[in-house]
Amino acid sequence: MVPRGCGKTVPAGFPADCVTMVQNELTRNEPTAPALLIRGLSKSYRQGFWGKRGRPAVCDLELTVGRGEVVALLGHNGAGKTTTLKAVLGLVRPDGGQIEICGLDASRPAARACVGYLPESPQFHQNLTATELLDYYGRLLGLDRTRRRERIADCLQMVGMDDARNRRLSECSKGMRQRVGLAQALLGEPDLLILDEPQSGLDPLGRREVKEILLAQRARGVAVLFSSHIVPDVEAVADRVAVLERGRLAEIKDLQRRGPARGFKAWIAAPPARLATTWLAAHDLRVAIRADGRWLVETAAAGALGRFLSACDSHKIAVYDVQAAGTGLEDDLTDGREAVARETAVAPC
Repeated sequence: MVPRGCGKTVPAGFPADCVTMVQNELTRNEPTAPALLIRGLSKSYRQGFWGKRGRPAVCDLELTVGRGEVVALLGHNGAGKTTTLKAVLGLVRPDGGQIEICGLDASRPAARACVGYLPESPQFHQNLTATELLDYYGRLLGLDRTRRRERIADCLQMVGMDDARNRRLSECSKGMRQRVGLAQALLGEPDLLILDEPQSGLDPLGRREVKEILLAQRARGVAVLFSSHIVPDVEAVADRVAVLERGRLAEIKDLQRRGPARGFKAWIAAPPARLATTWLAAHDLRVAIRADGRWLVETAAAGALGRFLSACDSHKIAVYDVQAAGTGLEDDLTDGREAVARETAVAPC
């Protein structure tokens, strides 16, 4: 075995010139380099009988993912999220641009060896068990038998599949196969995790476990780039969000630097009629919705909301939900979508 700079090994059967090339490339893998650097990435697909290029799937994309950072790609269907991920992995050939992984050209074997990947709908050998499948991938990674056993046990436990380790994949649900796919991505202890819809098909418990796994990987210094349609899950995990619109980078939102709330909302049980008018006026509230015996009340002041919730408790009035208005990612995207659409409409690639 030949040591690799990412903490893993190159299989001994590799040709000598290939091993030398990988070693030389790994000497350039500086810890100060970002885990992923994308400059001017563009990609369009040929369409029709004559193979004419259609509208670009990705156009002049610029993105950096630092080590120990979680970045989410967010956008509508066809915005270019999956194409971006595939271009980073070398699964599609870009029309132009530059991609570097850990300071290395993304097309280099040494760069790709530092990546763990989970596709949106992973397809595995159905007659294998989770353990057998991961053992197969461990062999491809060049891990020896002892190390394979350790990593397989650790990864299956991490994704909550330890009890089903000997179950055939044909007998597993979609969510269970998704967990096995995530274990496969983590098996080689990558420096960069690329995940396409990692929470697809998972139940609420599974989604929470994936969130915890991603946060644990970030704490270890692993960079994560993932795509998702689920805004609350993105908010719970990502440090930054790259919003794609028609193949272009519309904006990057830093979730660590959100502004103050613009107001507050609370769903409550409808109060008695004798309290309603004077009570709302006293607490500087207004009723936005009345439906099914519930009220949605709004206020601009946090202090007013606190006094109101205390009054609800005193009068035994149920409080169902409380939200800060205007700080959520979904609110920001909704507010800015029309402006983004106008900008991309007048700026073709």
